[in-house]
Amino acid sequence: MNPCAIITLLIVDDEAQIRSGLRSIIPWEDYFVSVIGTAANGAEALDKIRYYEPDIVITDIQMPGMSGLELIRRVKKEQFDCSFVLLSGYDEFEYARTAIRYGVKEYLLKPISIKDLTELICNLKEDILSRRGMHSDRLSTLHKLRTAQISIRKFNLIPQLLRGELTRPELDKVIKDYSLPIRDTESCTVLIQAFSPTSNAEDKADSNLALAPLKESLEQSFKDSNVLVSEYPPAGLLLIVNLPFASPDGSTLKEILAGHLKSAGSQTVLMAAAIGRPVLSLLSIPASFKDARQVITWHIYPEAGPVLEASVLNGEQPPIIMPGNEMLEAVLKNKPEEIQNQFHTYFDRLLTTAPPPSYIYSMCNYLVITLQSQLSRYLEGVPKSYIGNSYATLQSLNSLEEIRSFMCKILWVFAEELSVSRAVKSDPLIEKAIDYINKNLLKNPRTEDVCSYLGLSKSYFSTYFKNKTQLNFRDYTLDLKINYAQEQLKFAEHTPGEVSVLLGYEDYRSFSRAFKARTGLTPTDFQKQYNSEERSFQ
Repeated sequence: MNPCAIITLLIVDDEAQIRSGLRSIIPWEDYFVSVIGTAANGAEALDKIRYYEPDIVITDIQMPGMSGLELIRRVKKEQFDCSFVLLSGYDEFEYARTAIRYGVKEYLLKPISIKDLTELICNLKEDILSRRGMHSDRLSTLHKLRTAQISIRKFNLIPQLLRGELTRPELDKVIKDYSLPIRDTESCTVLIQAFSPTSNAEDKADSNLALAPLKESLEQSFKDSNVLVSEYPPAGLLLIVNLPFASPDGSTLKEILAGHLKSAGSQTVLMAAAIGRPVLSLLSIPASFKDARQVITWHIYPEAGPVLEASVLNGEQPPIIMPGNEMLEAVLKNKPEEIQNQFHTYFDRLLTTAPPPSYIYSMCNYLVITLQSQLSRYLEGVPKSYIGNSYATLQSLNSLEEIRSFMCKILWVFAEELSVSRAVKSDPLIEKAIDYINKNLLKNPRTEDVCSYLGLSKSYFSTYFKNKTQLNFRDYTLDLKINYAQEQLKFAEHTPGEVSVLLGYEDYRSFSRAFKARTGLTPTDFQKQYNSEERSFQ
């Protein structure tokens, strides 16, 4: 196959499910299309376009930070020769009109038809190839493809090492063929993560935006060292460092990392790096990476500093601190303030000696499991309001305050579920309303629908429901939808997008935000963790 007949493609969308789906569901190689990468937002995409100069860019319109339209405007202004394919929701058609003014001729409405997308890409490919007539164009194309191949090889090498998929001869061949900057000698990993100190969606988007310039500055700083820098999605970088490490000015690895993290951070973006223990060969790098993943969790303690070393793993595990009956009593009373105070008292006891984060996760997870068991005596089985893997969710949180907030939310929904259960048993009107809601949940029942069924006015029913259950009707309906979503996402064959549509959400992002606010995880992450947990018991 003539290399000049290969088309390069970049996929841009803020939803990881869509990015991975577009990358994997279509056999791009069969159409001689090389996917040079993906990007989670416009700013990240712009950096990759400047570096790779892809022939085609598939991009969503609405993304946090830099939108798809702003990306197109910037690319056109900088005179990159990219063909854009826009992904648009039905309510975003006016945005597509604006894109057409920028010279974009192709757009697809969500949900995407794979057949339409494939045909569109093939048509664009023919148009691009027809413009590759001059010798200079072919040289430029070969150069871009070589750059892309090296970058892809670097990006793929680290996952292959972490999974133990390479033999020593295969590893030596890859390093030699692609002139990679590392050797098979004593090495360690460095895991860098960007995170937001708040749960604000815009701040979390900023975390992703900060990684591209950080990666570029690290590659520049380590250009004369045996260091391989790669992305570690969704919001991180992973370095493999040959040892002993030496820098031209005599700075240590920790000092260099600290300087870069300080420059890359901001008020809305915090950076942390974890250095894993050294291993004798690149083939043993999974052990160093395992250490780094444990070490990085210590960033929840601000006093630990931006660069963490494996020595933090040497401490002793504190004694188990059992929660008292006061927590259960507060939940049974459904007093949010008392529940919060009881949990904060217990949590402060856990933090007396600044224990390992894994200890905090274990104790909080134990509290959730204990309450689920205790509350099953008051409900018809275990609570349905939270069925997630609390340990896994706690690991994904970025600060002690986020852990406090997440745990209080779980305790509150337990109390709310118990309150509704009691109201149903004692009040025929509430029982009738709840029965109607449960039977019509997938029809997206409104307050007006329930009132019509009961023969009551909206104002009277809303007040009555609130007095009897301590919940707003809208909040209760949302809780039921999230409960249903959790049950459906236990099964791998039910995609988050399909569950979103079943529940009547017109916009997947709204469903994802509501789900994460309740469970602490996006629907995609919840399903991955649940299925991973199930496999571990098989």
